[in-house]
Amino acid sequence: MNYEKNMRVIAVINQKGGVGKTTLTVNLAYGLSLHGKRTLIVDLDPQSHSTVIYGNPHSDKTLNDILLSNSFKIEEAIYPAIINNAVVKNLFLLPSNIRLAVAAEQVSSRVHREKILDKALQKVKDKFDIILIDCPPTLGVLAVNGIYAAQEFIIPITYSRYALDGVADLFSIISEVKETKNFPYKIVRNAFDPRTTQTNKFIDTELETVKDKVAETVIRRSEPVNQAAMSGMPIFLFDPKGYGAEDFRILTEEVLNG
Repeated sequence: MNYEKNMRVIAVINQKGGVGKTTLTVNLAYGLSLHGKRTLIVDLDPQSHSTVIYGNPHSDKTLNDILLSNSFKIEEAIYPAIINNAVVKNLFLLPSNIRLAVAAEQVSSRVHREKILDKALQKVKDKFDIILIDCPPTLGVLAVNGIYAAQEFIIPITYSRYALDGVADLFSIISEVKETKNFPYKIVRNAFDPRTTQTNKFIDTELETVKDKVAETVIRRSEPVNQAAMSGMPIFLFDPKGYGAEDFRILTEEVLNG
């Protein structure tokens, strides 16, 4: 994990599904690219939703090849991000597909299997300013690769009664993989709805013990954000003047200043 000092590797992770990991990743990545940061998305989720949004239709090489072959060159699987058949400046994608789950099973018994992604990223460490790893909603070998490669973590949660379920287990796994309890992370509150006052109060009370680790930015529940994802676009392009884009613009600045 000897990355260039100025390059950041951030894992977006939570083993709980439906918290907006991919939505956060694809929109944050686009925001970072707008700031001139050469940004790479690593789609570590076999559902490959980041790949669906930014994927190059000609990308026949994927993250699967990196997992299955020690001699595979990572550069062959990194593509410029594409939106509406146009290249997105400063944004790149290391794609995946549903076969990534099979590839993960095949490497699960390999020695140092948790280091595969990190070793590959070391070879392109001078080409990017920020790498965002879109982790799967499990804590298997894929997520462990993301954890090992990451320098810092973004943990999205939603405003629901069970929002923090499993976060303690996640912290435990990260501590074990990183061999320290002092790893940098930020919890990002997603899908905030001002109408659910009691639930919001409950979640904010639960977060009091880690309030210095909670991002100031709150991502509000926004139908355009959902529609943007279904349309295969970042919110910055789908609804640039809406409050969804505003929230992700603020989050981008907070991450840059973090």
